[in-house]
Amino acid sequence: MKDCPCGSNFPFTDCCGPLIRGTSYPDTAEDLMRSRYTAFTQKNWEYLVITSHPEEKKEMAKLGPALIEEGVVWEKLEIAGVRAGGRDDSEGQVDFVAHYKKDDKAQTLRESSRFYKINGHWVYSRKDSTLPPVAVAPQKKAQTFVRDEAKIGRNDPCSCGSGKKFKKCCG
Repeated sequence: MKDCPCGSNFPFTDCCGPLIRGTSYPDTAEDLMRSRYTAFTQKNWEYLVITSHPEEKKEMAKLGPALIEEGVVWEKLEIAGVRAGGRDDSEGQVDFVAHYKKDDKAQTLRESSRFYKINGHWVYSRKDSTLPPVAVAPQKKAQTFVRDEAKIGRNDPCSCGSGKKFKKCCG
């Protein structure tokens, strides 16, 4: 079975699949965040509209699939933090970083998303979410580390003078 794009390490059929198909509902704000990311990877605009805040659905529907850019390949989702948004909460916030490629150039999207539970179901609020400025840092070339002294091996005698092997003493 194929792992879910949301990065949960569960098969899609057991993770975001039932949520996107509408056979079950997200239990937490993070579950909804992950399923919305998966919907983006699948270009499933309908699910993104359905899971939007009721006051924002018309606006989302007007924007249409134009928000799903062509040529974007979503690669990985990282959840940076979660505040509230549990089963018994009425609102929550999920901070995330989504990695993607556009025109073969690696990019990231960082967002602090707000979620509300309305009539027992989690929804995403676009107006209450924030998009911090996104800057893709250039890759730095790794510098070689140069030691002042010879490296102590695991099986060498410990430098503290105990007579034990380094791995059993200070290592």
